[in-house]
Amino acid sequence: MENVNLKLTKLSLKTKKKNNIYSQKIMLFILNIIIILLIIVIIQLKIKLKRLIKSYENIQNEQINTQKLMKLKKIEINKKNKVIENLEKNIETNKKYYEINQNNLVFYKEMLQLYIENRTQFYIKGREYFMKLENQVYDDSNINTIQDKLNWLIIHESPEYKAKIVDKILLHEYSKKILGKDICVPIIKIYNSTEDLDLNELPNKFVLKYNHGSAMNILCNNKSNLNLNNTKKLLNQWKNINYGLVGFEYQYLNIKRKLFAEKYLCDDAKDYKIYCFNGEPKFIRVQKNSFDNSFKINNYYNLDWTLNEIETNLPHYYRRPEIKFKKPKNLNLMLEYAKKLSKEFVFVRVDLYEIEDIVYLGELTFSPSNNRMKLKDNNQSLWLGSLLDITKKNNFSFSY
Repeated sequence: MENVNLKLTKLSLKTKKKNNIYSQKIMLFILNIIIILLIIVIIQLKIKLKRLIKSYENIQNEQINTQKLMKLKKIEINKKNKVIENLEKNIETNKKYYEINQNNLVFYKEMLQLYIENRTQFYIKGREYFMKLENQVYDDSNINTIQDKLNWLIIHESPEYKAKIVDKILLHEYSKKILGKDICVPIIKIYNSTEDLDLNELPNKFVLKYNHGSAMNILCNNKSNLNLNNTKKLLNQWKNINYGLVGFEYQYLNIKRKLFAEKYLCDDAKDYKIYCFNGEPKFIRVQKNSFDNSFKINNYYNLDWTLNEIETNLPHYYRRPEIKFKKPKNLNLMLEYAKKLSKEFVFVRVDLYEIEDIVYLGELTFSPSNNRMKLKDNNQSLWLGSLLDITKKNNFSFSY
């Protein structure tokens, strides 16, 4: 009997032990399930938290971007307002200079609005208006003469890249970039206003000019004879002249005005103006004042220095074939410079001087005489037009 009881007790203990092990396995399984569920919950929470953080960051970025856009728009509006304000001042100050009367003043005010709303139409209407004043007719479907093609370029080419070239101060940087050296006439000093002009810090001979236009030069060959007050008055008048608005040469429209003094080269310099078509020099115009300064002699030469028959009817510019200009010593170098400087452009005129065997760069011009160069012979206009391919785009990408 005792043996039976002992066996039963052992069996009971064994069963109990098995039950305990089974219970432990169930508990362990449940615990693992709970842990897995907790991990899933934590992962989900992390994902949601990341989404919340991302959403918050996006909202913040949108707010920052919105603020930036608003700031940029405000800056852009301020810039436009400043441009319009400056252009309005130009109109008012140029009334007398450009013979602006009450009738065409309305036109200029309308043009300012068009400048904001539709820049392309501004370019077209402004140029058409100027051409009408010059008795020229522009037909976009019939572009054959040199005048037609240059007017087309004024309307359709971006003026921004040209502004960097016609700015007589920035031109120094362009020369260094393209030629590897600055061949422009050396600058003595740059001024923010005429009030900074001090004759004591300038040599006895110098030239004063503005960077934003043409025919704004004061040649001083003896500063003791210069009336500084009158000079400043004239310079202040020149400062407000805007060839981009009133003459509709758009490259001059928004150049920041700078007065500067440069080296005086000589008393009677000849100007060698090399006309470049699609990056290739085609002919050279030699310009020199007459002995009494009453007019300018303009003789055109081929690249081999034979006299060209080109003749224009610009007032005070006359062809004088009996006057023989000597071939410059550095003609080949001049042509090399002109080719390199004009390489990126559809059309440009490169103005050079040769003083004591040194070649200087005066300026680059995209619309000579504001394209009023009427040739005496229409066949010449057609011939010059045939030399220029306006379907080729300029490749200018230089930044300062």
